Amino acid sequence: MSTNLVAMIAVLIIWLGIFLYLVRLDGKVKKLNRK
Repeated sequence: MSTNLVAMIAVLIIWLGIFLYLVRLDGKVKKLNRK
């Protein structure tokens, strides 16, 4: 049970990291397009 919970938390953290990375990347692209 505990290992399964840790795996779920790890997956959530990974997805959160990917989401934040994409948001930053999208923000940079929008700034470049504005210029």
